[in-house]
Amino acid sequence: MKIYLKLLTVFAAAFLCFFDANCATIKIACKAKGREAELIEKATKEWMKSYKGEHSVEIITLPRASNECLALYLQWLSAETFDVDILQVDLAWIGMLADYLHPLDEFLSEEEADVSDYFPVIKKHIYHNGKIVVLPWYADCGVMYYRTDLLQKYGKPVPQSWEELHEIALYIQNEERKDPLKRNKFYGLGFPAKAFEELTCSFLELVDSFGGAIIKDGKVIVNSNECVKAVKFLVHSFGSIINRGAVNHSGEEIRGLFQSGNSVFMRNWPYAWSLMNEQTAEVAGKIGVIPIPPSAKGGKPSGTLGGWSLAVSKYSKHPHISADLAKFMTSKEQQRVRSEFSYLPARASLYRDSKVLENNPFLGYMYKPLRNSVARPSKIFGKNYQRASTEIFNAINTIITESVESENFQEKDIKKYLDRLARKLNKILEKTSPPPVSKKKVSLPKGEGFLYRIKKFFGLSN
Repeated sequence: MKIYLKLLTVFAAAFLCFFDANCATIKIACKAKGREAELIEKATKEWMKSYKGEHSVEIITLPRASNECLALYLQWLSAETFDVDILQVDLAWIGMLADYLHPLDEFLSEEEADVSDYFPVIKKHIYHNGKIVVLPWYADCGVMYYRTDLLQKYGKPVPQSWEELHEIALYIQNEERKDPLKRNKFYGLGFPAKAFEELTCSFLELVDSFGGAIIKDGKVIVNSNECVKAVKFLVHSFGSIINRGAVNHSGEEIRGLFQSGNSVFMRNWPYAWSLMNEQTAEVAGKIGVIPIPPSAKGGKPSGTLGGWSLAVSKYSKHPHISADLAKFMTSKEQQRVRSEFSYLPARASLYRDSKVLENNPFLGYMYKPLRNSVARPSKIFGKNYQRASTEIFNAINTIITESVESENFQEKDIKKYLDRLARKLNKILEKTSPPPVSKKKVSLPKGEGFLYRIKKFFGLSN
């Protein structure tokens, strides 16, 4: 009888723990690029400690490619699953995911709901139907890295335009390749051109730096003269200063090339700064950074705005506790901690914080690019943005691939591809609503269900 009573007591405690918000396990889905995983684990442990172990956190690592992350989210959310409580969300996805996100206003104090400290372009993405649905975590902006030692070695200035960058990159590339060890592996420019979201970003800022745009006044102008000139320059660069294999490379592969000392310039994101300045890195202490340069024939310095926020799933069984964790991880203090590893704060005031700038002077270079960054057209395309972005990065990747692989490729073909892209984007723009999301249920992985957890508690699981 005592054994049965003991089992009943244990079962009741286990039952309450699974459903009582006072004993919550919060699942957070995050990327692990750069120092991400390390910083997330440290922050969640600190949060759990503040609750004296009352709550726990399970970290789910997302795929590296952003479009794969989005596809996974849509699968989870369309299944109305509550197995992921907090989502790391790209600014460009908010319009697509907003209906699946829990409004956060009820969990925020008046001070916490004050968005005045965020960069203007970030503030535009926080709301949906007048409600706060995401908490900005860190900002991002495309930048151009360069080797200070190589520019000094060959007496070259920091380039002020794309054309000047190309000339300098080609000269240094040819000189460095005179070393037999670098003959077939040193390049003037590292540029990510794999067919996924990052290419949409690097294409958008390239077009912006040539004075063009993808959309203007509600009209698709991706086939304008400025856009054609930008793509021609990119194609020309792939035939001269960019590794042809970059059509399959993301920013991480490009970072590896640059960090190992095998390129002069590199287009990438701010996270790479701290990694490339580690003591073991070949280029540590030999790096400079500038905005994406303008074209000398008309344009402006640029950089596509990136950035990530944390959101609470509409299907979370612990929205209050999840919101508390999201608030902690996106707090000003946590953004200050992450800034030491070159994750750009979303809060503008931290760029005027002398202690923050002392710990990482790199942030001082990034304030102006962030304020002048170009946003992706996610607001315009709304829930159809991913379809539009996919058309963009596939078209640009195809142009580059054919230019380096086909002997019959001609520059006039660029206009044909951009005309085709413009027609596809116009069709997407004409759609007032996206196709319905599949409601197909997703089977839970082993170990996610309630019965499994009960068995595990009693030591009956495999």
